[in-house]
Amino acid sequence: MSWQCSRTHTVRRRTGAKWSNVAERIRIGVLGGRSWIANAAVLPAIAECAVAQVGSVGSRSGSVSYADVLADPSIDAVYIALPNQMHLEWVQRSAEAGKHVLCEKPLACNVAEVEAMAAACHAAGVVLAEAYMTPFHPRSVAIARRIAAGDIGEVCHIDTQFSFTLADAPNYRWQPEHGGGALLDVGVYCLAPLVQALGPDSVVVGARQRVAATGIDTTTSAMIAWPQGATASVLMSFELPERQWMHLAGTNGSLAVERPFTPGPNDAEFVITRPDGTIERHGADGGNCYLGMIEAFADAVRARAPWPRAIGDVIDVVSLSDKIRTAAGSAR
Repeated sequence: MSWQCSRTHTVRRRTGAKWSNVAERIRIGVLGGRSWIANAAVLPAIAECAVAQVGSVGSRSGSVSYADVLADPSIDAVYIALPNQMHLEWVQRSAEAGKHVLCEKPLACNVAEVEAMAAACHAAGVVLAEAYMTPFHPRSVAIARRIAAGDIGEVCHIDTQFSFTLADAPNYRWQPEHGGGALLDVGVYCLAPLVQALGPDSVVVGARQRVAATGIDTTTSAMIAWPQGATASVLMSFELPERQWMHLAGTNGSLAVERPFTPGPNDAEFVITRPDGTIERHGADGGNCYLGMIEAFADAVRARAPWPRAIGDVIDVVSLSDKIRTAAGSAR
């Protein structure tokens, strides 16, 4: 089965097939072994994956350090699950050690950091991939294909929202010096679909942020416009009731999907409403988007297929995030 994960790249996923040679499985070391997302989703996906296996796991207070993982000659690649402000240093150090890199989203705090990471990995000849798993879910694939094929016509407006309440407890997301804040934490989910559907040449018409005592944005909202006349509104929050929502309005219909950004195995439905009011309920296969991400990363490491989301795509999204931050700062 093939799918489109970015504007320009297509990859193939094996459906149950395994590499016959166990030695070809990539060994993935972990930097940030105490990370919640690593333990809840990524490490189980690596364990389930037929083409990868978990290697050394490093943590700040454990017996295996981050440097120990990079020094392990049996490790082919690393998964970095560290606070955002540590990504640049450890991506660069991983590249210098000759390790391919799968780094948690957001890959970087700004465009300059992405470019520095890309330069280091290019010089070392290693893969650099952002651990943004959403495009690897079958429903995300089905939606992207319909939009690219023009099924809902020309996309004129998109609404995205990702909100939840973050406990006021020790958590780097509350600290600006650690790359915290709602825009950085969940921005990729709300912004990547806009860039994919409408392109990177956007203007932030207006943006606002609610700022906590610690200095991070607890809520960021923005209105964005494109030269062709399309617009989008986005809402990202740590303090509003939990909601994931995406709605695309096109000239031949509107497409709506609940829980679009962190879909589970059973999240399959999306709805298209046609201009005459006809409602179409569509389904897609269920699936584990983290497993799909690990399979694609293993393919890229073994040069069986390119990583489907080019660094240029990441830069486009981070650039939009930077523009929103600038616009919101100017509005305070």
